[in-house]
Amino acid sequence: MAGVGKYLKQAREKKSYTLEDMTELTNIETKYLQALETEEYDLLPSPFYARVFLKTYAKYLNLNVNSVIQLYESAQNIKQSPAPIKPQTEAIELPKRSPSQKKKVSSLWLIVAIILILGMVYMLFQ
Repeated sequence: MAGVGKYLKQAREKKSYTLEDMTELTNIETKYLQALETEEYDLLPSPFYARVFLKTYAKYLNLNVNSVIQLYESAQNIKQSPAPIKPQTEAIELPKRSPSQKKKVSSLWLIVAIILILGMVYMLFQ
């Protein structure tokens, strides 16, 4: 089967629509419709917009939206086929507290607890 761009262009021409007609119907700029028909997806704002524009364009041409998206995605998978991402195997080691730091933190908590207890005792006897 031909690419999705050629498929869209043939469907548009079969209905005797110009790109300008489709721009008015779909509210998609002519340059983006042209990019879809020529399969120059890098001219579109993002892959998200490519899918949205394709769905809208296909809908207004009375095409099967799911078929158009599948055709687009299969073409993109063939073009991109990224290398698999290697998982990170090394564990990240967090900094450990030294015994003197642990004593400082526990001493600080002890002081805070004593101050709170003294404050409550003071409030009770007023």
